[in-house]
Amino acid sequence: MNTFISIMHRDMRVILNSGNKVFMPIIYLLLVLTFFSISLANSTSGGYERIVPQIIWLACLLVSLINMEALFKEDYEDGTLENIVINSDALEFNVLAKILSYWLFTITPLIIVGFIMNYLLTSDLNTSLVLLISLILGTLTISLIGGVAASLTLSIKGNNLLLSTIVLPMDIPVLIFGTSSVFNATSGVNYHSELLILLLLLILFLIISPFASALGLKNSLD
Repeated sequence: MNTFISIMHRDMRVILNSGNKVFMPIIYLLLVLTFFSISLANSTSGGYERIVPQIIWLACLLVSLINMEALFKEDYEDGTLENIVINSDALEFNVLAKILSYWLFTITPLIIVGFIMNYLLTSDLNTSLVLLISLILGTLTISLIGGVAASLTLSIKGNNLLLSTIVLPMDIPVLIFGTSSVFNATSGVNYHSELLILLLLLILFLIISPFASALGLKNSLD
């Protein structure tokens, strides 16, 4: 447990000290929302507010992939990762710590900005709260999936495109149920089943991802 906490604390300091890992995804998100708004505002008369939450969901998914290839990369290049793999009695928990710290300090600001932007653009608090919950569940699941892909492609130079190719098809179920939940919320339809499925997907990958990522790291370091 001490190692788990120390890894999260170290990653927090690294991410916060290099502000681009926090602020650049937010800037990208705002740019994506701006471009979508400009292109769709005049073509969806009366329905723009209903598609804004889905645009934000898709934008958060795409932007969350920007730094994912660096999840283990820096530790791999400076030798820290090899030390973690060799000295860890429970490597799976330490891998989970790195994924959680990546999500907590890189993706969480995106979620907060997405929630605020949706409320400002639609003035719909209920849908904004559903968006917030679905993004928390969905982006954490996406980060767990990304952790597996990042571990498998770690030793490959210029692996960002390959990582995205692996991750995006696996993210489709998360995207479908995430956008469906906010669409149902805007339509006044029950959205609890979609959120429940997102929760089940999160639990599934919380179980699978640490073990698969640990195995991928061991193979990449061999």
